[in-house]
Amino acid sequence: MANKVNYEDLIIDLYIFERLERSSGNMSTAKLLFLFEEDLYKKNMIGSHYPMIKHKMGPYNSQIGTHIKNLALNGYLNHEESYFDKIKKKTLIISKNSNTTKFLKNIDELIQENTNVFTVLDDIINEFGKMNAEELKNYIYTLKEVGRFNISIKDYPMYKIILNPSDLNNPTSEFKLDEIWYDTVEVLLNPRILLRLKSGIKDIQYGKFTFSNVN
Repeated sequence: MANKVNYEDLIIDLYIFERLERSSGNMSTAKLLFLFEEDLYKKNMIGSHYPMIKHKMGPYNSQIGTHIKNLALNGYLNHEESYFDKIKKKTLIISKNSNTTKFLKNIDELIQENTNVFTVLDDIINEFGKMNAEELKNYIYTLKEVGRFNISIKDYPMYKIILNPSDLNNPTSEFKLDEIWYDTVEVLLNPRILLRLKSGIKDIQYGKFTFSNVN
């Protein structure tokens, strides 16, 4: 059986860009996700599922960048490359588009069902959403007790996990799709599946379909 896609994380990624009043790169997005996960972790709750690792630029998980890039390539976010002197390389700058908004409107009922998790995310975005990656890093490094060991990030070894939501064995609340919502989101976020469904509906409308023989 193929591994299931963690669509919960993709939904949260898109929600962040929908609510931000600016474009954002991978690093600043990762730090917002860290603050979100840290807040929930202390409340014994799970939203996104990214294990956060200590990097030179602060908490990060490379999967965040992969998810954001794939969402952009599939048309759910706008993206452009920009060169940054500080890191000496090009990076993707991401912003929302009409597909971001349309997708989230289509799953608004799901978001309302998980309002306790998304209210925390709203609070994080309202408080920290205007900060850039460097400002977010500096703020996070002032925190005295974070992550799985309740110590400063400065005291975590480099390239080791700071925080992993999956450490919580019995969370009081977890953003998790049931089977119906999983299938719905899979169709909405996968253009090829949606195209096949539309093609199938058109074939039925015009009588271009056959039944398989059942023995």
